[in-house]
Amino acid sequence: MRGDALLGTPVVQAVGVDHLYEGPTGWIHALEKLDLAISPNEFVCILGPSGCGKSTFLKIVAGLMHPSGGKVLLNGKPVEGPGLDRGIVFQEPALFAWLTVIKNVEFGLEMGGWKKAAARERAMHVLDIVGLAQYANLYPYQLSGGMKHRVAVARAWALQDAALLLMDEPFSAIDAINRMTLQDYLVQTWLEEQRTVIYVTHDIEEAAYLADRVVILKPSPGRLAADLKVDLPRPRDRNSPEFAAFKMRITEEMRSHGLDPEEAH
Repeated sequence: MRGDALLGTPVVQAVGVDHLYEGPTGWIHALEKLDLAISPNEFVCILGPSGCGKSTFLKIVAGLMHPSGGKVLLNGKPVEGPGLDRGIVFQEPALFAWLTVIKNVEFGLEMGGWKKAAARERAMHVLDIVGLAQYANLYPYQLSGGMKHRVAVARAWALQDAALLLMDEPFSAIDAINRMTLQDYLVQTWLEEQRTVIYVTHDIEEAAYLADRVVILKPSPGRLAADLKVDLPRPRDRNSPEFAAFKMRITEEMRSHGLDPEEAH
């Protein structure tokens, strides 16, 4: 973890968060008494099997839903709804098909009041970080699946006022080789520009590769199982003994809480 990650008031603080919603067979207790604090510039991966409330928590932080109980604070203030202070990347890139790559990235900036010239400069800078500057004038249908996801990351990252980036399994539908490439671009972007990231994943290796901290949730209802600091230097070597040892630590921690690590792949 970088030294600055522990400084300052938490960017996100969950205090006793409960959430219930009505499903097809009755009420579902998605989260129970979740307490979690995330510091400035931390990259936190939330890991766990389906039904542990990972995506529910992310939507609460995003302001897309309100918790049934407890509260979530963003920079010390209650989250009351969506805002430009948060960037969101979902599983599908959700690009505007009628806009070019650069226009997709500029869109949020212009909606936030940026002048056209400044938005263009900012968009090109972020596209360069994710390796897509040369494709700025293409349309989404002309891009590969992995490139579309990189545009989605760039669009969210371009919002400089969004000190918090929320990512809900954005690379889960990508094949293993391209997923590793996308992870590399994401880490490179994060190192280039400081940002607090909450990243939801099912994948143990992905969590170990990306995160400063790995937060493990267990289901029915969703509760905190473990909060693990990642003491691996960056860039990380997926083939190193240290990386393998940390993945094993996550696996053993999950098993100790009755979780099947195979459900987290």
